[in-house]
Amino acid sequence: MRPGARRRLRQALGSLAFVVFPVAIVLSWRPAGARTDTTPAEVAETLLAESGGVRDRVRFEEFDYSETEGDSEVYRLRAAEAIAFADGADRTFRLKDVAFVTRDAESGRTALLEAPRAEFVPSTKAFRVFDGVRVEGAGVDLAGRSFRYDPLTRLLVSEGPVTAMRGALVARALGGAVESGVGIVRFRDDVRLGGKDDRGRRIALTADAVDLERGGGLAARGNVVLKTDDLVLRGREVERRPAGDGDRVTARGDVVALLARGAEGELDAPIRAAGESLELERDAEAEPSRLGLTGAPARLDLPPAAGSGARQAVAESFEAKLSDGRLARVEVPSSFRLEESAPPAQAGSARVPASRRLEAGRGQLAFGSDGRALETAVLEGGVVLSEGERTRVTAPSATLRSADESAVFAGSGSEKARYEDETARVAADVLTWFRREQRIEGAGGVKTTFRGREGSEVLGGGSDAPVFSESDFLRVRSDEKTVLLTGNVTAWQEENVLRGHSILLDDRDRSLRAEGDVRAVLRRRRVDPKTKAATVETVTASGSVLTHRESDRLLRIEGSASVVSGTWTMKADVTDVVLGPERTIDHAESRGNVVVEDRADGRRGEGAKATWDPRVDAVALEGRPATALDGKGNRMTGARLRFQRGSGRVDVETGPGIPSQGVLRPEGT
Repeated sequence: MRPGARRRLRQALGSLAFVVFPVAIVLSWRPAGARTDTTPAEVAETLLAESGGVRDRVRFEEFDYSETEGDSEVYRLRAAEAIAFADGADRTFRLKDVAFVTRDAESGRTALLEAPRAEFVPSTKAFRVFDGVRVEGAGVDLAGRSFRYDPLTRLLVSEGPVTAMRGALVARALGGAVESGVGIVRFRDDVRLGGKDDRGRRIALTADAVDLERGGGLAARGNVVLKTDDLVLRGREVERRPAGDGDRVTARGDVVALLARGAEGELDAPIRAAGESLELERDAEAEPSRLGLTGAPARLDLPPAAGSGARQAVAESFEAKLSDGRLARVEVPSSFRLEESAPPAQAGSARVPASRRLEAGRGQLAFGSDGRALETAVLEGGVVLSEGERTRVTAPSATLRSADESAVFAGSGSEKARYEDETARVAADVLTWFRREQRIEGAGGVKTTFRGREGSEVLGGGSDAPVFSESDFLRVRSDEKTVLLTGNVTAWQEENVLRGHSILLDDRDRSLRAEGDVRAVLRRRRVDPKTKAATVETVTASGSVLTHRESDRLLRIEGSASVVSGTWTMKADVTDVVLGPERTIDHAESRGNVVVEDRADGRRGEGAKATWDPRVDAVALEGRPATALDGKGNRMTGARLRFQRGSGRVDVETGPGIPSQGVLRPEGT
């Protein structure tokens, strides 16, 4: 080809290229959202294959959708790729490599969702994510197969089992949801949660439903079982909320809780609480500081302590303070019952341990540092304390102390404190029970009934008759079987009465001792030796001290002793009254400065010793000499004088060195 022809060809090709290339560029250009003739294989496999043959579709890259309310963004949806296609009246977006961010306008809380694929409907603003979803929000990382988002409730709900992590906590459930507006992650059906809480404390939880809240709170419902290092809790509903430096745990519905400190695998001072509702406050170290319990009724169970058995308290409500995780103080605002099993038997003790029961209208209980031993109890309103089946104390109010195992029961107005066991009944303004020493003390208007062993005639009454008393003060020692009465004492058995400043009854040797202005009134039988007819007469004895020992059948009056029977009166330093069988008097003997009087005849005798024989109703008076006087001025002396009541006659006997003398005054002189 000629050079000129070649030059013209090159010019034509250059002009053609200049025109065709821009046209090709224009023809091949597609704006964003334009329909595609073909699609990359990767996109076709992940998105277009799900379009179901729908041809009306648009492909996007770097998809970005934002929803706002006013000036605030509510949520934002991003994806690496998107295909939009019409399906009926709605347009549907199929998305790949999705990131969804929702934001609460008021709180500023956000939740981030990431998933390989999603389906989004702009008309409803709802979407579905699937093929392995990860949600990060409210401090929780949540994973599941697929989720649906409802823009009206702003709730992201799983379509299958979920797994979540919040710090060192792991949760699993058959279903779950994220409520981004309030920052709550909800788990539903067969929820299991375990690990460590936000303060590094171990926790395990199972329930039908659990809500995890931002800030560490949680709420569980349906067959809830919560376990920590120092707490096992069961109920229909359980909630945990931060409170100051610690937290507050509440439970409702058939609540059962076990609080215990762990030490080398052993439980330290465990507390079992049961009721309808429970509130437990714990400090920054997870140590319980307050326990509130209510129910119908509520119940606290405590383990045995030194010297006591296991205890159970039942009431409508309890308010407990704890120290170092152990019980320190319990307030019971309404009527309650405290039961204690029999403690272990103490070595060398003859006392058989017995269970105890305490009832009161309200009370305050204080515990020792070990959280087990009951140190004090202040009780009010219908207090009843019983030990075994034989000992019972009642009072309007009471105070119990464990240091000396004592209890003080106080009466109110006309209502006395009362004690009762197998041998004694006591009523007083104030009763004090020293359990360790088996001692009862009463003060103020004391009234008692004391029944000794079978056959006791401690005051000369019938063998089966109890002894009653009234006094200002009482002391009963059960182990010693003694009763001490002091202050304006009056004691009686049947018709026999004894008064004095103090009376001591000893049932071991069946003895009695009365002191201080003693006065005894004895109703005794007298049998006529001739007719054998029995009559009952009153014998009165008085003095400074009166003693009686049943085995000796001897009643002794000392210190200005005086015995009066009918018209007879015998006064002396000491008088012994010897009791006969069947409530009779065998004889009486007075010694020292004896004065005998027969008021019926106006006769009077003085000597060193006098013996009264009630069977013949005569008194023998001895002395050196003995002297007899009558109201007429007659006087007789001798070694022995015998007065016969009702006869007006005195028999005189002589003795060695003691002559008989008489001074008789004729009548009318």
